[in-house]
Amino acid sequence: MKRVVAGVIIVVIAVFGANWVRAPKVSAVPIKGEYTPGLKPLPPPPTPKGTDVPVIIASIPDLRMIAGSPGKNIVFAEDGQNIAVIYGLFSGDPDNIAQTYVSYSTDRGQNWIQYGPLSTFNARRIYPGVDAEPNWPDPNDLRVHFAWHQAPRVSGSYVASPTFYAKEVSYPDGLITAAFELPNSEDWDVWLPCIAVKDSFVIYTASNNGTYLTTYDCYIWRSTDYGETWDGGRLFFPGPLDWMAGPHFRFGSDGYIFFLWNRALETNPDLYWPYYCESFDYGLTWTEPQLLWGSEPPYPDMSAVTGWWYMYDCEVVRDTPVVAIKFGTGNYDYGEIWAYRPVAGSPGSWVFRGTKLVGGDSTAPQTYARFPTVAADDYGNIFIGYQAIFEQPADTGQDCGMFIRYAGDTTWYDYGMITFNAATLSENHLEFAHNAPVIAGGDSTIVGMIYHNAETYPTSGNLYFDYVVVPSFPGIAEAKREKLSNPSVTVAPNPFHNRVKFTVTNSEPIKVLIYDVAGKLVRQLRGTTNLTWDGRNDDGALVNSGVYFYKVLINSGSVSGRLTFAR
Repeated sequence: MKRVVAGVIIVVIAVFGANWVRAPKVSAVPIKGEYTPGLKPLPPPPTPKGTDVPVIIASIPDLRMIAGSPGKNIVFAEDGQNIAVIYGLFSGDPDNIAQTYVSYSTDRGQNWIQYGPLSTFNARRIYPGVDAEPNWPDPNDLRVHFAWHQAPRVSGSYVASPTFYAKEVSYPDGLITAAFELPNSEDWDVWLPCIAVKDSFVIYTASNNGTYLTTYDCYIWRSTDYGETWDGGRLFFPGPLDWMAGPHFRFGSDGYIFFLWNRALETNPDLYWPYYCESFDYGLTWTEPQLLWGSEPPYPDMSAVTGWWYMYDCEVVRDTPVVAIKFGTGNYDYGEIWAYRPVAGSPGSWVFRGTKLVGGDSTAPQTYARFPTVAADDYGNIFIGYQAIFEQPADTGQDCGMFIRYAGDTTWYDYGMITFNAATLSENHLEFAHNAPVIAGGDSTIVGMIYHNAETYPTSGNLYFDYVVVPSFPGIAEAKREKLSNPSVTVAPNPFHNRVKFTVTNSEPIKVLIYDVAGKLVRQLRGTTNLTWDGRNDDGALVNSGVYFYKVLINSGSVSGRLTFAR
């Protein structure tokens, strides 16, 4: 086993402002989320931390050392400290360039320990995945589960690819089981694995992508004992419509699994649209595929709109799925990032509705968005990341941005940039860890991510780890800690033209915080029993007409709500 320890510095920089993107042949307008009036303000973005030096996990020989697979390449423990990442390193063979390695961090990414190779022979492509139970590395559950395939080339042509499984048995010591070749996987020539674990069940999918054999079938394997034994694998969905890549999938509770993938259309095989299915028995059976948007497509004319075979991600949040997907007209073409969340129904009969998070812009520079990715925390807050070229700061490389949907809210809030473009670094193939740990006594959430700046071999680059600390929305942490009941507060008149009065039912000290729709704190008021806001900010300037949000705090609790100021 190779063991490498690298000391690094973590960076978390947030930058405001962005110019969003366009999708050719698709009608779109500039947009920064679709705000639903009257719900919650966005807390201020995090203050800069660390330096402008990104955290380097390893040097990778090719962009495909993490890209391509529907499976996540990073998993974050709920303690906010332990992280596992799987990727490919250069094998020394310029044709079969990859071997599979993993790295662990026990201190939130400041230092990394590398183990490997896990792979049994050199390959041109490995497209890996990783998952773990949220409570790892609890002494009673040390298992981190790994998946990858090994697609070798012989005389410039691919041969049949098997897919493999291994697991950690003594984290973080690197005691990883020998690679187990999943039954029949080489005969089926499968690539692009995805893996997920829950309640002793490990589910594994992989697809035939037509490189050596040509079936485009997708297969599923199932273990009921944390990967100790496996079934022989079964056909999940037949080709040719399930082209190239299988689903990304996540567990809910009581055996529920939500599967999402892009599927070629019978009427136009050049278009790939999002389909999903569900299982209610830990992947033993599943429902028939359904088009994600049902009878409500994103655009009236979908004749040129497509996703790409890995430009999608999903999560199950409190047993309800959420989807992030890129729409465009090709694989790396200009695109839009959409979020889908059910507005009605239940497992087996969802009614999804889409929200365009990153919209079109036909002005120069020619910008784009892609690589949508999803994370969620224990509160039920949802985080969707993406990559785009931002106008601020002015550079030519892509950076990472994020939207947030708070638990119990229907609004997607624009959080802006979450990475700092150090030395004009262009972040590629962004992935969030699906679990976003809650830290600091419940006051903040960490969204962990990886990305790289590698290109196609022989132009290599680095694999980076980064994270952003998101303050919990005022009220969420308090509810989590079961604070006292909300006080009785009267806010009138609302809407208001000149003044609005906040009145409580007792004589406790009172504090009122006023936010604008971007989450910026506009005014703080202090007093007893009642307070009046005259529509001015803390500098004494009259604010613009529009929607504002308030939070009233007294000793016995807090109340939040919406105000409309009409000058």
